[in-house]
Amino acid sequence: MEAKLASKLKNISLVDSEMSKTTFIKDGPKMSRYTLADAADDLDHRMDYHIQGVRKEDRERVLNFLRKFFFRDEPLNYTIKLIPEGENSTCYELEDYSLSAMNEDLSLMAVSSSGTIIGVILNGSMGPPSNEEPDYITNCKNPKFKKILKFLHYVDVKSNIHDKFPNQKVFEIRIISVDSSWRGKGIAKALIEKSMEICKMRNYDLIRVDCSSAITGKLCQRLGFEPVYELKYADYLDEVGNPIFTPLHPHVSEVTYVKKVEK
Repeated sequence: MEAKLASKLKNISLVDSEMSKTTFIKDGPKMSRYTLADAADDLDHRMDYHIQGVRKEDRERVLNFLRKFFFRDEPLNYTIKLIPEGENSTCYELEDYSLSAMNEDLSLMAVSSSGTIIGVILNGSMGPPSNEEPDYITNCKNPKFKKILKFLHYVDVKSNIHDKFPNQKVFEIRIISVDSSWRGKGIAKALIEKSMEICKMRNYDLIRVDCSSAITGKLCQRLGFEPVYELKYADYLDEVGNPIFTPLHPHVSEVTYVKKVEK
């Protein structure tokens, strides 16, 4: 999964604030990347859909989409069973995280001719990470999601993007997910390409994405992204020397990719 962040979150609430058990959105800094979903698109057919920006009034629909197609299936979420069994079960901290990624007016969704969301890409700006563990990690009440946050922060620091690419305005892809019945039809590719257009229009210098999935990593490579950091899951260990995350093959590592924005 992927993300990197550094600024204050805007004050937004969960869809059902009565159900929320966390203060992540209100108190934590904004996180940038979480991860890409695990199914890349190999075909580039013209399909009956269009891409539009995620508006404030779309957030509940987008969150419902992510609950169905991202929360359970993303490799890191899946391997530690982040989402409990049960049709209506969820992780409120992950919901907050997803909502925080919609704050900057940079996210997009693919919508079918019937008005159904069939793909989502959540984007944001990236600032340099703190070497110290941020408060949003220290204060996270969900032990499983806290493991993911620690991992993402570790990757953020080790990838060292701002030192490798100094004085660059960095755009990051945080979450991308496609409806399982629409995978293999070019949806993820189209969402990334449209995000690249936004980067150019808004004068970003570099686009970054952290891939927890080998399949989406291949998609990024086909789109001209270059790997600048890799962390094998087998090398990220707990205090007794065991791997914390053990996704199924072919997901063997988290890879950070970057691409220069063409001016």
